[in-house]
Order: sequence, then structure tokens, then C-alpha cells
Amino acid sequence: MPVAPTTHPDRAAATLAQLPADPGPAGPFAAPGAGAADCRIDLKLLQWQALQAMANAPASRAHLAPFDTERHPDLWAGTVQDGVARGFAVKLEEAIALAGPLPVERGPDASAAAVVGKDLRRRKDLLVRSGGARVRFSRKEGVLFVARGDGLHASNCLRFEARADHGTLDGFVGAPDERARLFSAQFLQPVRYVDGGDVQQLTLAGRIGRGPVGWDCVATLTGCADEPFVRLALRLDNRMVGWRLRARFLGLPAAAIAHECTPVREVVANDAGGFVAFTLVRAVDRLAVADGEVAAPGAACRTPLMHHFRLGVGDG
Repeated sequence: MPVAPTTHPDRAAATLAQLPADPGPAGPFAAPGAGAADCRIDLKLLQWQALQAMANAPASRAHLAPFDTERHPDLWAGTVQDGVARGFAVKLEEAIALAGPLPVERGPDASAAAVVGKDLRRRKDLLVRSGGARVRFSRKEGVLFVARGDGLHASNCLRFEARADHGTLDGFVGAPDERARLFSAQFLQPVRYVDGGDVQQLTLAGRIGRGPVGWDCVATLTGCADEPFVRLALRLDNRMVGWRLRARFLGLPAAAIAHECTPVREVVANDAGGFVAFTLVRAVDRLAVADGEVAAPGAACRTPLMHHFRLGVGDG
């Protein structure tokens, strides 16, 4: 008679040191839930950087070799307790450091004049262009994305979707009688614009959401003449528990968007043409272990989070 799968022993560990080097023949073990891809989003952002480091630096690969995904699937899925997640985050940071200095983020020359305050508010629309794609921002059309070579023209293409999450780290669960709350990027306010010739950069800031449910957000769009895409950096300050916040891109195919994170993307088809959604934060704090649940308050990611996108040329 087959043995019913049980949770991996890594879920029961309180610290990284308690992870068994080899789980042994005690399995089979149940795989992490299919919806665990976007839990502990802070860990997933670090994992993306660590994977880039491992691809380029033998020292980084060797540092993370004891924690390979086959032996520790829950560790990489994030379906572990807070002490284990904190320890793994340190290991990921060390692996990133072993690969050498991170690339310097592109931006306008320091000598370029910034437009702020009243001068900025007088401008009806603001252009950020790269060597291929370009973005215009206005209160009327929000973020307008254009990539003429690909035939893309998407007005008000950046929206945000917030929905209460009643699930665990293994997957999002939304109540059937609760609809998502939708917000447009057009309600963010321009706070700084720099046109440095070969580089334009626009910073938007504001709050996503109304009332007690909301997230402070800073969105920075950067276009460089020697790049075919526009860069988008989203900084979110998450103080919520029990909510999922996603960025929706309308009118852009999935292949036109690259996200510097392990995959947290969903392609949604509907009568309005569909959209591509990326989880920015899923703030759940319960972990299923064996037949019960344990508290995982650190998994709610109540911290600032930084997401980086490239719009116009994606990784598919």
C-alpha cells in the first residue's frame, strides 16, 4: 500500500542549522504548494540575484551547494519557518557578495538639472525614452507605453490589484465574494524629472489604495539611449498582513516584460484583452506543517520591497 506523502522535514526546522543534509528514506514528501511561488517575496527577490551570481561565479555556486533545490525544495519555495528563512537570506546575500560588486544602477548624469515642484506640475505629460521603447506619463492617460518596432501602444497600461489573502504560504486563497481592488498608476504624482539627453528619468510617488488598506509607493522610470527597453523600479512599503498586491500590465505581451525576481508572473485572459500580473507582495503569515499550522510573521514581509522591471524587451 503506498505511503501518503508528508511535509518535508525542512518545514519543521526552526533554524537553518536544523535542516537535515539528507532527508533520507523517510519520504515520500509532499511538494510545496503550487501557489508558493510568490510567498516570501523578499526571499524570491534575493534568490534571483543569487541565481545570477551562481551562473557567473564558482564561489557562489559552491556556497549554496549544500542547499540545492532537490534536497531542499521547501527552502527555495519559501515554505519554511521564519528562522530558516532568515538564515537562508544570509546565505543568499553571501553568495551574491562572492560574485563581486553588483552593477551600478543606470541614471542621469549628476550634472543634469532636475525639474521638481511647480515647474514639474505645469507639464502636462512627461517623456521617458530609450533606444527602442518609450513611456509618456500624464494624469489623463497614466503610463502610456509605446514600442513602435513591435507595434505596441498601450495607454494606462500600469495598474495595481489588491485582494485579501486568506491562504497560507502554500498558496493564495481569495474569498469568492471579495473582488480585487484596482488602482491606476495615473494617481501617483510626479515628484522629479530629469532629461539628461541620453538618459531621462521620471519619479512618481503616492499611495496605492484608500483608507487603512494601502501601500506607499515610489515608481521610477528610466530610459537610456543605448538600451532598447525602459526600466521601471517599484519601491513599496508594506505594512499590511493578509493581502496580496500585484502589478498589472495591460496591452503588453508577457515576452515584453522582464522582472528581476524568480517567476511570480500570471498571464490572465479575459474579454477586455487580458493582462500580465506580477506579485509585488503576498503578506501571509501562516505555514502548514504536517496536520497543523504554525505562525510565520516574518513571511508577511512588513518591510520596504524593491522590484525592477524592463519594459520592451523581456525574457519570455
